[in-house]
Amino acid sequence: MGENQKNTCVCQELQQLLEEQRRLSFEDFRFINDEFGYNTIPFILSTRECQFEAWGWTNNGDFFTTNVFRLEALDEKRCCATLSLLEPIDIDGCPVDLCENFFSLRTTMNCIIVDLTCFTSIQALSPRLVNRILPIIDPKC
Repeated sequence: MGENQKNTCVCQELQQLLEEQRRLSFEDFRFINDEFGYNTIPFILSTRECQFEAWGWTNNGDFFTTNVFRLEALDEKRCCATLSLLEPIDIDGCPVDLCENFFSLRTTMNCIIVDLTCFTSIQALSPRLVNRILPIIDPKC
């Protein structure tokens, strides 16, 4: 399979992911509006050499890096995507590296636009990880 064909596959895979994300969130239903739906399928993008990382800012102004994203929009003609950054947090609500013991993925207002031809694979994660309710009453962070 040629390099161009592999890059097109990532774009096609993200199109399928976006469709499934819409179905999970009940966006395409007229009469069903259930709050139990998930509105995010988190995923990781990789090149041949490494996983893609981006940085953003939390609500309180702290800096974080992440390699987990939510697909916001997809431009199939240009093979690019708008992604929002998901921040990994531990069981206390404190930001952590994804390689560490993370408990949840917190949604953020940080968005980036990426050229999908730069990536060779995606790895989807469980929608249950996003905004998972912390088992403690008050986050420590």
